[in-house]
Amino acid sequence: MKILAFDIGGTKISSTVISVAGMLLEPVTVFPTPRKAEEIQAFLQEQMDKNEFDGVAIATAGVVHNEKLIAKPHNLPAGYENIEFHKLTKKPLLLENDANSALWAEYKIGALKGTRYAVMLTLGTGVGCGIICNGGILRGKTGAAGEVTFPLAGGDLAAEAYKNGLKEKDCFALCKLKNDGNTAALTAYKEWQNKLTDSLVLLNNILDIEAVALSGSLAEIVDYAEVEKNANACGYHNPFRLYKAQTGTEAGLIGAALLLKDKING
Repeated sequence: MKILAFDIGGTKISSTVISVAGMLLEPVTVFPTPRKAEEIQAFLQEQMDKNEFDGVAIATAGVVHNEKLIAKPHNLPAGYENIEFHKLTKKPLLLENDANSALWAEYKIGALKGTRYAVMLTLGTGVGCGIICNGGILRGKTGAAGEVTFPLAGGDLAAEAYKNGLKEKDCFALCKLKNDGNTAALTAYKEWQNKLTDSLVLLNNILDIEAVALSGSLAEIVDYAEVEKNANACGYHNPFRLYKAQTGTEAGLIGAALLLKDKING
């Protein structure tokens, strides 16, 4: 079975063909996101018309409930929420939130495999959160479970740097400054990582989780051993493990495909 998968964000749309085992059958192709909703719909239709597949899996930014986009993200054009994705093909199609799709990939074949209560945080330009509860995705009554706001994005690290007299905004450059002994960069990094620790303590206190996986660009600069140790020292529940996500930038594509497989298999 071949699944045509899309991951739709505000700046780019990624696409590839994936097996039911979560293996990429073709290289991932990246396209700039069209600036009009009707152009996005036309693009998806064009890709479906020229590819052979047994089903379509779409991971998208925004709140998804019962496979319908009910809250459009600000970085996608007006009218995007009105696209009738399921009418684009007669083949099986699944629409899912991108954070939940990435979470499912990590849960099925990545660092969270074998857990039943877990969280994945995506740390990048924004912050995404997905929750595994008793072996399934926790969605809530409207699909918005996990739509949390934590001060852990790249802009938050840059803000900490600015407070300490640095104008550098690139997280990797700030990390290099920190590693080179720059006191201001070290202070900014510690403040940001302390906020990450506090966020994980809060999540564990509420959800009583087994593990957390971190993905996104800022996941590359986390001191995993230190954060795990400090968070568990503050927690009230059983300790959790902290991992770097394993499924990479294709997690949304893979997870959406695996969710479609589960949907087809019932």
